[in-house]
Amino acid sequence: MDFCKDYPLPDWTSGFEHRKTLASQLPYEEYTGPLEKAASDTNDYKLIRLPNKLVVMCAQDATTESAAATLSVDVGANMDPVELQGLAHFLEHMLFMGTEKYPNEDEYKTYISQHGGTYNASTSYDKTKYYFGIANSSFEGALDRLSSFFTQPLFKKDCVDRELCAVDSEYKGLKNSDIWRSYTLEGKLSRPGHPRTKFMVGSLETLKQSAQGLGLDLHEELLKFYSKYYSSDIMKLVICGNYPLDQLVEWAVSKFSDVKSRGDNVQRDLEHPISAEFLGKAVFYETVNDKHTMDISFPVPDTKALYRHNPFDYISHFINHKGRDSLMAYLKRQGWATELSASVSTGTDAEFTVSISATPEGLEKYEDILRAVFAYVQMLTSSGPQEWAQQEMSSIMRIGFDNKDKVGALRWVLGHARIIHNEYVAPEHSLSKDEAYEKFNYDDIVHCLGFINPRNFRVFLGALKHKSIDCSEIEPYFKAMYHVHCLSDDFLQELASDSLHFSGLSLPEQNECIPDDFSIKNANMLGDAAVLRPSLLKLNDNFELWFKQDDQFGSPKGVISLNIKGPTINSSPQNWIMSNLYCDMLNSELHEDLFDYTRAGQKFWAMLGNLSVNMGVWGYNSKLPDLLAVVMEKAKSFKVDDALLSIHMAKYKQKYANIANIPPSQLCAVYKYYFVSASEWHHELLESELAKITPAKLQAHVDSLFDVTRIKMSMVGNFDETEALSVADNVQAIFKPAPNLGYDLSRPREYKFEPGYYVYQAQVPNEDCVNSAVLSHIYCGPTADKREAAVLEILEALVHDSCFAQLRTKHQLGYKVGAASRSYPVGRSELVLRVEGESNPMYVTMHINKFIRDMQQRLAEISDEQFDDRVQSLVKAYLERVKNIKQEAGRYSIEVNTGVYDFDLHKSMAEILQSIAKEELLVFWNKYINPSTAPAYTRIDVQMWSTKIWRPTVSDFKEYSAKTLALYGCLHSEGNDAMDMDKVDAFIATAIAARQEQPDVGSGAEALLAELKSATLSESGAVYAEGKSKERATHTSTALELIVKDHETFGNYADVSHTSFAAIGMDKTPDGLWIMADYKKLQATQEMYGSDLPVEVFVPKYSS
Repeated sequence: MDFCKDYPLPDWTSGFEHRKTLASQLPYEEYTGPLEKAASDTNDYKLIRLPNKLVVMCAQDATTESAAATLSVDVGANMDPVELQGLAHFLEHMLFMGTEKYPNEDEYKTYISQHGGTYNASTSYDKTKYYFGIANSSFEGALDRLSSFFTQPLFKKDCVDRELCAVDSEYKGLKNSDIWRSYTLEGKLSRPGHPRTKFMVGSLETLKQSAQGLGLDLHEELLKFYSKYYSSDIMKLVICGNYPLDQLVEWAVSKFSDVKSRGDNVQRDLEHPISAEFLGKAVFYETVNDKHTMDISFPVPDTKALYRHNPFDYISHFINHKGRDSLMAYLKRQGWATELSASVSTGTDAEFTVSISATPEGLEKYEDILRAVFAYVQMLTSSGPQEWAQQEMSSIMRIGFDNKDKVGALRWVLGHARIIHNEYVAPEHSLSKDEAYEKFNYDDIVHCLGFINPRNFRVFLGALKHKSIDCSEIEPYFKAMYHVHCLSDDFLQELASDSLHFSGLSLPEQNECIPDDFSIKNANMLGDAAVLRPSLLKLNDNFELWFKQDDQFGSPKGVISLNIKGPTINSSPQNWIMSNLYCDMLNSELHEDLFDYTRAGQKFWAMLGNLSVNMGVWGYNSKLPDLLAVVMEKAKSFKVDDALLSIHMAKYKQKYANIANIPPSQLCAVYKYYFVSASEWHHELLESELAKITPAKLQAHVDSLFDVTRIKMSMVGNFDETEALSVADNVQAIFKPAPNLGYDLSRPREYKFEPGYYVYQAQVPNEDCVNSAVLSHIYCGPTADKREAAVLEILEALVHDSCFAQLRTKHQLGYKVGAASRSYPVGRSELVLRVEGESNPMYVTMHINKFIRDMQQRLAEISDEQFDDRVQSLVKAYLERVKNIKQEAGRYSIEVNTGVYDFDLHKSMAEILQSIAKEELLVFWNKYINPSTAPAYTRIDVQMWSTKIWRPTVSDFKEYSAKTLALYGCLHSEGNDAMDMDKVDAFIATAIAARQEQPDVGSGAEALLAELKSATLSESGAVYAEGKSKERATHTSTALELIVKDHETFGNYADVSHTSFAAIGMDKTPDGLWIMADYKKLQATQEMYGSDLPVEVFVPKYSS
């Protein structure tokens, strides 16, 4: 059965009527039939089709201050030429490089970020998406810029090499991603010649070098691809904003009707990529991270035509059950797995996949796991399709759809672009698609169950290393080592036999936890002015109760959260691990006990804060008090299961080991947090303490965890005060909180570093990683100073745009480049500059320093319009109202749990922002960020050095200036690994002196480069230089120019720090930087910030 051929395409003709836009009188077609939408959905919609056949969904959200758009093209890497793999992804990059109307390469990015927005694009196997979110008032400008991508792109030739490097850098940054490794390996092991076998990301080798080798003009091939596939016929546009629908339609028609209609040239009549020769195989492959994954894949027919009654959703409903006697519960009891999920994809490469997070023992016993999976499938097959299960699914989905929470504009447009790309979705279902499981089709379910059989699968098994398996083959792009094992015919026959029976494995019974009370308690008050803060109902030494009844959403939902502070939660590294283990094991057992609640829309959580255990429930309010009671009773009476503890300890061991494999810039951030936080433990210390934990020790920790506590409870949503007081009484009865006033007042503490320029540098642990990274953290005003925090927010986007343009676009220092602000709960805010790429960190730091100096002038030149646009976008973001009860509760919980209680924060920040003058930006910059003027300049640079490049020793840092180290690093990357550093140092000194005496004389770069050409290269260096010298010579030349012509870029920070740290083993560089070795010793000498004061005093409504 071919569902996509057997089911007719819906009627997209008769329901549309010809219209003209009101202002421009431009033609389009509008769907005039009903659009099925949720009962709770207050948005208005229009579904239209432009004359060029581009389909557009317009949404008016009258409550939002933000707008968003996404344009998706129904083509991706699947249509890459075999000889130019990655071309679709490269095209995605090149579209950002200017259009006829907006020729500036950074115009689109700058416009969006300066108006408080965000943007991105992605290329997948068969889709390419371009999207943005922005302040509502700036929506038209952003939409106009996006539309020009598809009507008048420039595809500048001089951008080709630069964006090729960006694509290549992105590829190299993904090489350590296990997701990409497995996806690419699955493609390699597919039908020869099928598009799924192609390398999707692209690289210099597959694009530039391949084109050169074949005598192709890559720029011309790019234009051919665009002209052939970027057709309005296969494009969908979704837009959302707080504008009248007629205005949204006007913009959509006027801006996108000029996109050319070229027909649908995508090859779609493809055979399934998994042919018979790839079935019955176990593929063992090596991962980068320490993990154990098992993916069982079944090639299945495309069921996108069955979006309202997909039989595979029915099958997933059973396999995904995680309650008692479920497949997941069985695997967990055996100690073989910790997570399981089943899902189906659509398209010509559709697969039904059962993904399992296995334990080390489980992966070794993968055949036993397969036996259990097929035993469960046999039970499902032999029982036959059950109509009650379909009705249960339908009921849960309908309840969820009718009570769907409103989400932000960007999230909404991204979700709905996926819906309308399915040509089998009827126009009336363009908003709902698969939100309802409407029809029970016995035969379709039986037919689809037939594909889940032992003769129609393959299994991928991922691990760092496999026992007794020699993974000797290699995937060419992500370098995953793998081995393909043919499963024996006897084993496959066993899986198909009727003898697979397992005790403790059964199908689920009917769900008794589906809510049926959706009454609104405050219905007569909705629509009145909302109260945007909770009320304090109870307060004593050990308990606070905050309550807010829903007066905005009219939703039958709620959130109850508990913040439980206790002195033993994080008093030592070992206690911190045990607290984590407790929360994880508690969640694991609760998920099994309460799965029916979870499936029916009631969720729970138990997780660690910095100094607290946080737990709670959210969902349909009628069930929440009972659900919370079960969670609390389990939390208080928890008993450690030895087998479960062993599994979770293994997970933490993997977690700590895998920190070594995270991207270098993320690793920098991890270490920076170690430096500043007084309650954050180094992962190596945690790993060493993990081995000391025993079941008895953990049980003792759990038994005393809540002996001394203070609880803050928040209850928000469709409740009344009587319910809140009743739940609060139950909370206190179960936990019996006892105060410890000295501890209760404590907060997470941050170290207050003395003025100075500190550097921490380390090797990237992953020896295969080619990227290095620098994170420069420059301390700004105290977090509690709202005015300075507001100024920093204004600066953030301005600095980010310039940083990206200079360090990424112009100087190509890496793919991950940007600036952001960071505020700690207690302490200072800071400006963070990030660069991750193949350049050496000293060279990168040189550019960062120059950028900081030059940014002062850029700030002085900012126009009043640019400043006002940025301020207004921030104001509107702060005044944006929360979208649903969960968001509202989350906002209140932050204020309650921190003890600041600034419930008017967003309003006050908006008022402060509107009062800030443009001149304050420069004042702030010179006060904190400009090292030449900042009276207490404080900066921490974290550098992670790839093993692929030369890295200076501590002695090198002590002896040589940053200028010498940066230039030497560039020279070394060219292959000059026999170069003498003293020679480089002496040349720099001579060249700078000559420059100062004769300012009109050149930098001497050419002379030095000529001199270095005659220097002796080692054999390995010469080989490296042959392929890299041209690329790296640019860095060397730029470094020389900066050093000689602009030598003040490096500065001298000797006077910044007034304290010598030599006595604790720190070394000072010739430029005045302090090199951190043991950061704990430095922390011991530093003060800490105190807690922020509450903004006001609250009096409880009821006595305790």
